[in-house]
Amino acid sequence: MKHFKGFESLVSFLQGVSWGVVIIGAYLFFTLFWPFGLIVALIGAFFGATIGLFLVIFFEMAHISYERLKEEHKQTKHLKELIELLRAPSRTDETLSDHRP
Repeated sequence: MKHFKGFESLVSFLQGVSWGVVIIGAYLFFTLFWPFGLIVALIGAFFGATIGLFLVIFFEMAHISYERLKEEHKQTKHLKELIELLRAPSRTDETLSDHRP
């Protein structure tokens, strides 16, 4: 997973940027619609934050997928080691024919 080292940092950075887009979008739309009243301004702020919220969800899903991929790689490595241990002949393996009188 060495070649994905920067990917996790990039996704985290883009998540932070997305939260910034949420705050800026909500503020801009709130101030834009403020002359029309508080309720309209709040609705405008919600719609202004929507784009950023979609970006937050998108990058969070990317982060979760990356974490799942890392975990699957670890499990695969452990399973391969386990299979090798089970396939390797052991010196302590005994059969019934070894105990004949």
